[in-house]
Amino acid sequence: RVPSSPATAAAAPALRLHPAQVLYPGADPAQVPGGLGAGWLIVTESLTPADPLGGDAGRLLDNMLRAMQLHRHPRVFVTALERPAPGARTAEGAAAPADVAAALAEVVTTLQPALVLVLGHVAARAALGRTEPLGRLRAVPHTVAGRPAVVTYDPAFLLRSQDAKAATWADLCRALALVRKAEGGTSHAG
Repeated sequence: RVPSSPATAAAAPALRLHPAQVLYPGADPAQVPGGLGAGWLIVTESLTPADPLGGDAGRLLDNMLRAMQLHRHPRVFVTALERPAPGARTAEGAAAPADVAAALAEVVTTLQPALVLVLGHVAARAALGRTEPLGRLRAVPHTVAGRPAVVTYDPAFLLRSQDAKAATWADLCRALALVRKAEGGTSHAG
């Protein structure tokens, strides 16, 4: 058995992965714009699991997704990571990061999204099992359970750091380009 260092323990808090839920259940499948793929999974830490598009961070996420036309897609899912409040006992259902990564991989395997959009450092660590700074994680392509993944800033951070919005938009454009490239390689325009 290898003892964990205090830095590792502090960097990897217990997390709870909430079930994936559809963000836009009223979207008409016949009205999905081309280039958006078969669906998207958004993994984030900062949203309220019961109301992911509520509050300031949720409204910002909704605006980001609307700018990408994803509000018109019926297969846009979100799964929120929740960490216990500081000083609180570990919540029931909280798991070690490896367990969260396995649970997330199962969600991705079940949903088979065209892309996994990972929002924020905590979500990136849980989804990718990597500890590099967010800037480095944003700069390279990733996969989660065999599906392409893009890492960017989470909406709560963007509310505090307006100067990161341009970089986030660049990441979202890169995500759209990845999906369009994959879609173009597997389907023909009509």
